[in-house]
Amino acid sequence: MKPHVSRSLSSLSAWVFGLATSVLLISIWGRAVVVDADELSSNLRPISQSEEVSGRFTDWMAQQLVESGIPEEQAESAAEVSVTLPTVENAIGNLVEDVVLAAASPDPGPRAVDVSGALAPAVPDVTRAVVAAGVPVTEEQVGAVVSGLDPLVIRQPGEPPVIGQASPVAGKLAVATVVALAAQVVFGSIYVLLGENRLNAAKTLFTRFALGGISFAVLLKLGSWVADPEGGRAPVSQSISLVADSKWALPAVLGVGAGVAAVFFWMARISSTRAGTKPAAIQAEATPSRVSAAKRRAG
Repeated sequence: MKPHVSRSLSSLSAWVFGLATSVLLISIWGRAVVVDADELSSNLRPISQSEEVSGRFTDWMAQQLVESGIPEEQAESAAEVSVTLPTVENAIGNLVEDVVLAAASPDPGPRAVDVSGALAPAVPDVTRAVVAAGVPVTEEQVGAVVSGLDPLVIRQPGEPPVIGQASPVAGKLAVATVVALAAQVVFGSIYVLLGENRLNAAKTLFTRFALGGISFAVLLKLGSWVADPEGGRAPVSQSISLVADSKWALPAVLGVGAGVAAVFFWMARISSTRAGTKPAAIQAEATPSRVSAAKRRAG
């Protein structure tokens, strides 16, 4: 193979190996996040305190009170007070977690969330808050409104899970992982075979992978802080921060493992270099003595 063709192919192989490394790290981390429904539901729980979710609950509560014969102004005031109650916040958080778990369930049947069951523990506190806002209602009336809520349908029969082990997203990320790993093996092998020193070439590839894995882990931790630097002040940002922070150790472990392999190839290269230079040094020391002996015999 011509030298310039070999150099071009070697550069191309190194570039594809780096690209495959990025895809591999992202797909492995993404799949680890998607399939862990329990941790994902916990990370998304802060969304329950966002304006979007609490606003929907406030509108629903006000509408139910108006339909019960309460004046609209009083109903809106009572709903705004109710949504700030700790028991209500906890109930809505449980609903968010139930929605995520229902979306991840591998059961092919219909998946729904029992809204009335989730809100039932908050009925006494809601009743007191509504009465304090000047709305004459009883706990039985509020309980009747809550118990009449329809289940929240998350998936229709036959629909695949949105997230989780059996979800299409997890399957696509698994395929991306396999393809990226195969590309690493193929183009990494080409790079090593074309290298003048194969041990050094292998060390270079493992070093790149190590730096890529550790850098990705650092970016996840840094991104987690950037998304929520004040630690929970913004619910949506807090959830994004928690998702970014989850499974960050996975690329770090892969990077450290590749770093250990790089050190191994580095030591192997040093050993082979020393083994290769020792005979040459001995030969260089022996040559003058042979020449001197020949001169003495000629003299």
